[in-house]
Amino acid sequence: MKSRGVPFEKGKVANPDGRPKGARNQKTLAWELIGKKFTDEWANRFMKVMEKTEDKQFLQYYGIFLEYFKPKLNRTEIKGEITIGPKKIGFDDGNDK
Repeated sequence: MKSRGVPFEKGKVANPDGRPKGARNQKTLAWELIGKKFTDEWANRFMKVMEKTEDKQFLQYYGIFLEYFKPKLNRTEIKGEITIGPKKIGFDDGNDK
């Protein structure tokens, strides 16, 4: 079998400076293109379809799509104490696990 050879000397690379700062990869560019389609071209079509949708189905779709614009918030557990002058205030979220 014939040897393919080595394209670079050992320890050398094709692009020693690396990717230029701010350059986006192909997947990012593809997602931006899809996002542009959704916001520019398909938004009006989507609104027309939603106008014709029955209330029950509209609410289901609305809930699904709303998460893309207003993501669900996570609950945060808060416990601790604050000392203000001579007073100490304790607080707990009440959910001991």
